[in-house]
Formats: sequence, structure tokens, C-alpha cells
Amino acid sequence: MNDIIPRPEYLQRLIQHRSIDLVKIITGLRRSGKSTLLSLFHEHLLQSGVPSENILHMNLESLQYSDLTDHLSFYKYIMERLGKKEQTYLLLDEIQEIPMWEKAIESLRLDCDMDIYITGSNAYMLSAELATLLSGRYVEIRMLPLSFREFLSFHEFSPSASMDERFGKYIQFGGMPILRQYKFNESRSNEALEGIYSTVVLKDILQKNPWANQDTLEKIIRFLCSNVGNATSPNKIGNILTAEGDLKGQRKGQSIAGHAVAKYIRALQD
Repeated sequence: MNDIIPRPEYLQRLIQHRSIDLVKIITGLRRSGKSTLLSLFHEHLLQSGVPSENILHMNLESLQYSDLTDHLSFYKYIMERLGKKEQTYLLLDEIQEIPMWEKAIESLRLDCDMDIYITGSNAYMLSAELATLLSGRYVEIRMLPLSFREFLSFHEFSPSASMDERFGKYIQFGGMPILRQYKFNESRSNEALEGIYSTVVLKDILQKNPWANQDTLEKIIRFLCSNVGNATSPNKIGNILTAEGDLKGQRKGQSIAGHAVAKYIRALQD
């Protein structure tokens, strides 16, 4: 844990909800620090005197849990390890890997004295869906990439670097915690960011929205990113893309309706 830099604002929010009979759900962009936060909370539990055998911490993307193919096998696995003893803590990374996970979580909450904390990527943890799945029996903690204040504590700067220079680095590199490893190496940082971007677009947005065309989606993303701060509208974006006429399967002059662009933007927002 020594190489993990705390994010006290988020950790304190978890601590404040400790032992409250609600499922604690940490949502956020991929690589924004959800798993690290769960590890920090695990360390907090140990330091506060919770026996290690009363904590079950699982990353469900790991192949060691590949046999847990549904909510029933998942429930059985946890009960065999924690059971109905004194209060126990269940820390689960990437819960969406378990089909119908919400049924197992609700049963564990009812059957045991269990304090439950889970993470999931935004594409699989939309607030509206959580409200339906867990019927209000949860609290959502939305995790963002680093704020500028956090960025200053995560990265090392030359003592002579001014605050303007440090803010310039923040604007250039952004707040993804993983970039700390690259120490402002621009090419390696860009490669890491490209990988995150591709994963979000391909795995999260396109898998969640099978109707979406990848070429159209990427054109809309590029347009939005290059027009930050400018007033625009779905109709305007559709007209510009139609005029360009270089989308896959799109003939020049063939209209892209504003309502279709709006649908893509909603997918990006989610």
C-alpha cells in the first residue's frame, strides 16, 4: 500500500457510510481510481481493527473467479467464505462481470451481517439502472479523475515550477491517475490515454449500444472535443458530418439527422 497515494475526499465518504445498511457503489470512468479506492478502504478496515478473515476482497475480472458464472454460484462462493458470523465486509471490483449480480447482493445483504462495497464502470452502472436493480437500497459514490488539487499531490514537480506551469501540465496531461507512472513523458502518456479512450469507446459505449456505428461515433467525439466552449447542437453536428460525407457507408449529401446525433451524445454522456 505504500506506493498508493490516498484520495482522502473519496475515502472519507466511504468511511462515513461504513456499517450503514446500504450497498455502497463506486462508479466512474475506467482507470479513474475505483479499484485503488477500494484497496485504500481495505487498508483502513485493517488499521481500524477488523480481522482480515472478516474481509473478502475480490476483483471479478480476475480469471481466478471464472467459475462464478451466475449469481447463484457467486452467492454460494461468498457464503462459504464469510457465512453468517459477526459483521463482515465484502469488497467487490467490477461487479458487472457476474450476471444478475443484484440478486446475489440483495440476498447477501438480507441473509448476513454484511457491509457491501462494489465498483463498476459507468457504462454498466447507470444511476437509473441502479435505482431499478436495487430499489433505493444503495448509495452511489461517483468517482472522477484527479482534481487539480489532487494532481499536485500525485505528481512530482521541480521546486522552481510556478503554479501556472503546474496548471499547464494539468491541462496538457489531464487527471487520469495512471499517468503518474510516466512522469510527464508525453509519448508514453498519450499511448496510455489512447488505450483508455479505445477501451471506453469500443468496450463500454459500443457494447452497451449495439445500434451505434463506430465510425460515426468517433467523428462525433472528435467534433465535440475540437469544439469545447463553442455553442453547437445535434442538428448542426449532423449537417457538418453530412457535408463532409466521409463516414463509413455514408454518401456525400446523405443526411444525418439531428435526433440520431443526439442519441450518440446521450450514449457518450452515459
